[in-house]
Amino acid sequence: MTSYAVAVGMIVAPDGRILLQQRDHDRPAGGMWGLVGGRVEPGETPAQAFLRETQEETGWRPRRLEPWLMRDVTWDGEAVRSHVFAAHLDVPPESLVVGEGLALALFPPDALPPDTVPGIDALAREFARDGAYERQRRHYEKTFAAGMIVAPDGRLLLQHRDDKPGIINPGKWATFGGHIEPYETPEDGFVREIEEELAWRPSRFERYWARPCACDGPEHLVYSFVAPLDVPPDALEQREGQGMGFFAPDALPEPLVPEVRLEVERVLAGGWHARAIAELSARFELDGAVS
Repeated sequence: MTSYAVAVGMIVAPDGRILLQQRDHDRPAGGMWGLVGGRVEPGETPAQAFLRETQEETGWRPRRLEPWLMRDVTWDGEAVRSHVFAAHLDVPPESLVVGEGLALALFPPDALPPDTVPGIDALAREFARDGAYERQRRHYEKTFAAGMIVAPDGRLLLQHRDDKPGIINPGKWATFGGHIEPYETPEDGFVREIEEELAWRPSRFERYWARPCACDGPEHLVYSFVAPLDVPPDALEQREGQGMGFFAPDALPEPLVPEVRLEVERVLAGGWHARAIAELSARFELDGAVS
């Protein structure tokens, strides 16, 4: 049984080095180098805890972050659930302030100091092979969350964007979603945007892709999600765009944002589309059995 949870971060500088903190001598693993972060307090989400702990320990909060992995570990004899975030260091390292611990320093992921907390070295090497490492070391003008919403019959819900100047892809068909706010995870941004645009909060969703996109000139980062539509279509309330509609994957509307076709192909090939339909089928059968 888990004793408590922690939220820590793989904080990456543009040169690819990872930020570590040298722990106080009166703490477990005192004097050793470990990840920035700490305990998740009651009432906090792991992301909130990571942002708070980073602020306390460095005087700075990462504006761009994403969940990377969750693992159950043993720490100082206790069972701990460790939430690890990937984050982009968007300030000069010399501007960081040592609020806790003995020191802060940047190290290449494959050359951590010998006195690193056990397990961190292997974790850093694993992280360096993951796409999150490259995403978080790069600067992006903006980040977006986009959702492929799947109906029980397999059709996809798309938005007909407003046809007005000053927006990306005016008048085209696209997925629902929008801009991820600073200090917001892609997952939180996706749920917020869908709720703002459709008056519906997905109860189940899965991130299936993250990619750069030169949508309107500057390069942006787009996180893509798939979500089963678990409410009747008439329960949706469109609050943005000039229209919406359900379309079979092989009968998409025009004019279509070119990247959407690529997104649909990936969702189909990766099995996310089939899993969403299967989940909805099982849920509706259960609801019918209960009623």
